[in-house]
Amino acid sequence: MKHALLPLLLTCLTGSLVLAQQPAPRTLTPAEQRQKEKIEREVQRERQVRAEWLQKQREYEARQAEKERQRQAKKAEKDRPAPPAEKPKPAEPVKTGADAQTVAPAPAPAPKPAEPSRRERREQRRKEAAPAVTPAPEPAPAVVTPPPAPVVVTPAEPAPPAARPARPKRERRKATAPVTDSLAVTPAPANAEQPRLSRPKHEFLPKGHLFDPILLDPLEAQTYGSVLPAYYTEGSRYKGSIVPFAFGFAKPFYRRTTEPGRSEEVVLDLASFTQFEVYWDADKGRQRRQLMNNDYKISIIYNVRRGANNYRFRFYHLSSHLGDDYIYRNRITAPSPNSVNYEVVDATYSRMVQNWRLYGGLGIGLRKTSERERLSAQLGAYYKKPSERLARLVGGVDVKFWQQTDFRPGIHGGVGVEVGRTQNNLTFLLEGYSGFRPYSQFEQQQTSWIGIGVYLNPF
Repeated sequence: MKHALLPLLLTCLTGSLVLAQQPAPRTLTPAEQRQKEKIEREVQRERQVRAEWLQKQREYEARQAEKERQRQAKKAEKDRPAPPAEKPKPAEPVKTGADAQTVAPAPAPAPKPAEPSRRERREQRRKEAAPAVTPAPEPAPAVVTPPPAPVVVTPAEPAPPAARPARPKRERRKATAPVTDSLAVTPAPANAEQPRLSRPKHEFLPKGHLFDPILLDPLEAQTYGSVLPAYYTEGSRYKGSIVPFAFGFAKPFYRRTTEPGRSEEVVLDLASFTQFEVYWDADKGRQRRQLMNNDYKISIIYNVRRGANNYRFRFYHLSSHLGDDYIYRNRITAPSPNSVNYEVVDATYSRMVQNWRLYGGLGIGLRKTSERERLSAQLGAYYKKPSERLARLVGGVDVKFWQQTDFRPGIHGGVGVEVGRTQNNLTFLLEGYSGFRPYSQFEQQQTSWIGIGVYLNPF
């Protein structure tokens, strides 16, 4: 017993001495504790970054392996040899009902072209759909040639793609499309040609015009400038040049479309027509440029389009005012009667016939007959061929009649070139006029001129 307890006692004494010699654990200061936590966080973050990087590396390697597998599969698909073309099966012998005589089938014709015609395909499908006809029991020569012979000829199915040249996808789809009843597909093209809107379309400040401005009308709301070196009044040539200038626009501010080709719009147009005179003043020995006259116009227009037919219903006011320079130079000291101060309601019809725009209209004045006669009329034609070229030939004539001037026609014609590919093109014209004076209160004067003009519709 003593010998067993002695080693245990020695072991306990040795352990006590070792524990007594070890220093007690030191308590960390707050700064050291924070530094320790910071180091632990850095180590944890580095481990997390390393784990994320390894995960991305594995995902990248997996994607690359999948791409390589797809590439190898496509390459193997391309290298795979095409299956051999199947040979048509031989026709079975046709037996008669009397003596069961075997009749050899007719030799198969030569292969048809790769693209049969539409009629051939229709006939082939009709024969395939028809039931087989059994020959009559008499062994007559007429029965030996059975009607269902086309059934046993070369099958209607085309050769495999490997045995024929490739065709466009559209043609291949057309060749294999089934034949349908023409009555079943008849309504579709009709609806496609005449689509209807589910509800009316409303536009504010739309582009373009349902009724295009009449370019050769001298009092149309548009922008133009002309130089008239040959200007005659009552047969006497003016010693100088007349330069008419206008700034005007016609702008739709509301348009309603119920269906294609059926639209209405309301338009406001404003215009100012000014004429300058350029002449040599012999008294002062220099050239003079003075204002002769200025006319103002404002209109409210209702345009209607019905297919190729275009209608314009317009109410407008026009007033004319002589320039101060003209009054002073011609020593006009007393007021003169001015009948060119009126309101008119008119209606005009327009239609395109081939490349010609034909139009005509009637108007009635709203002033008393003691101030101005009421009736007026207008007609004309204008040629313009649609073209994608930068320049195109244009030309036409406009004729106006007024009861106020005893229905003497005012004829304005021109021929020239239109430049541009938009709706707002420039038009250069060699123009001429003959008839009543279209500007100023002196409309009773017979006037004619020849000149060059530049026209533009800004809207």
